[in-house]
Amino acid sequence: MNDHSERTEKELIELLKQDDQQALSMLYYQNVQKLKYYIQRTAQSPHLAEDIVHDTFVKLWESRKEIDASKPFKPYLFTIAKRTLLNVLKRAKHEVSILAEIRKYAQATEYTTDLKIEYNESNTLIVEALNSLTGQPKEVFIRCRIQGLTYKQAAGELGITESTVNKHMNKALTLIREYIKYKNALTILLAFITIHK
Repeated sequence: MNDHSERTEKELIELLKQDDQQALSMLYYQNVQKLKYYIQRTAQSPHLAEDIVHDTFVKLWESRKEIDASKPFKPYLFTIAKRTLLNVLKRAKHEVSILAEIRKYAQATEYTTDLKIEYNESNTLIVEALNSLTGQPKEVFIRCRIQGLTYKQAAGELGITESTVNKHMNKALTLIREYIKYKNALTILLAFITIHK
């Protein structure tokens, strides 16, 4: 194995473009601390920062052929990290919207006698929404949101890529939100019909 410790950054990038994994390792160790600090300032989470750094270098490896060695490397690397973080935050915002739908459903029933439901019935709605999922979206949701696995761990268990896990999670969240919206609208409609008999 060649010793890359004396290589310049540009030389390491050229080697990276030639599928040299040791070059990737050297670039990682040269940049990991600064990159982690940069991400953590925004993410406010050491664990999340580590995940973002890992995903950043995975994406760097996947796009290695497209790197322009004549241009500064660090801005390129930090741009990947920033986009990765923004995608994670966007996904988190999407997940929070599910809770917003649940709260909206609860508020719609709380102050209307004919629509009032008990706490266990609210839980039933959520369980029904989860059970409406099928296939890999359901498997991904169970592993990541119920069992608490990371996207990387779920990908390993299911034999798929992390990007595919992300895709299935987004689909699962969309289906759950649509289910809750549908049930909410149906409940209100049935109550309206009952009231106006």
